[in-house]
Amino acid sequence: MVPAEIEEILKPCLWDADLKALDLKEDWFVIVERLLEHGGDRQIGLLSKTYERDKITEVLKQSLYLSPRTVNYWCLRLGLEREETQCFTRSFPRLWPPS
Repeated sequence: MVPAEIEEILKPCLWDADLKALDLKEDWFVIVERLLEHGGDRQIGLLSKTYERDKITEVLKQSLYLSPRTVNYWCLRLGLEREETQCFTRSFPRLWPPS
C-alpha cells in the first residue's frame, strides 16, 4: 500500500493504475519506468529517495516502454552507454518485404 503523500506524487504518472493496490517494493519496475518517462521534479525526487541507482539503471537497460529521448537523457545523466539499453539495440521485424 502506498502512503497518501506518495500517492499524490505518483498519480500524474500512474493515471491508469490502482494506486491503493500498488506496492512500492513489488511494483518497482513499472513505477520507475513511469517516473522516468513522465515525471517532473517531485517524481524524480521521490524516485531518487525510494530506489537505488541499480534499480533505475536496470529499468533503463531493460525497458521497452521508455522513449529513445528519455533513455538518451538518463543515459547521459547516469553515465550509461545507449548501446546497453533495449531501446537502442532491439531490432524491429520488417512488416513487409523491401521492394
